[in-house]
Amino acid sequence: MKAKTSVRGPVPVLAAILILASGSSAQAQVTLGLRAGAMRGTLGVADEVGFVEGVSPRYGAQAAVSVAYPLNDLLGLVAEVGYAQRGADLTLLDIDVIYGALWAYDYVDFSMLGKVFLGPAYLLAGPTVALRTACYTRLTRPRGRATSSCEELEAVYRENDFLLTAGAGAGLDLGSATLVAEGLYGLGLLDINDSEDDVAARHRGFALRIGVDFRLGRARNR
Repeated sequence: MKAKTSVRGPVPVLAAILILASGSSAQAQVTLGLRAGAMRGTLGVADEVGFVEGVSPRYGAQAAVSVAYPLNDLLGLVAEVGYAQRGADLTLLDIDVIYGALWAYDYVDFSMLGKVFLGPAYLLAGPTVALRTACYTRLTRPRGRATSSCEELEAVYRENDFLLTAGAGAGLDLGSATLVAEGLYGLGLLDINDSEDDVAARHRGFALRIGVDFRLGRARNR
């Protein structure tokens, strides 16, 4: 399988937060965050040939590690590395035969999110670069069910994706740490289908997760 693009996003994302953390004059607490939760993924499908009869969500896991740096009392930045299971359960029509196909894609995500503080709550938004680590499908036909990798089926899918991520969260301050709950929506901008079958597919997904932020230290004026 050949991919169209090669995205080198992780290094700039992680470097940017380190530069901001070392150079900002804001007095704020740097935190290390751990997150885990569930992902409800689906695909936005544009089908010109009538091959896709229906799209249902795929449920999977989502987890992340982040470093957050508040720039002031209102704004901050969050650099995050995460794991997400995306995809969808499709109903397909092939020569008058309807069958099911669960398309599953696992990714490592690199996100740089802006953060707006609203008391104990906050808003998050920013870009995410997703690097695919696994791709498989489970076909359900009248004669039975079989699971195969995308390579075994010679399916051509883009290895990288670019998403816009936005959501909100709230925290409960426990002193040295903060318990948090977050909801995030990811909107895929790239067509992940690299084949020439006139079917475009873009990731959509909602993650609900909980976690904890540990205080690492305070940034001081230089």
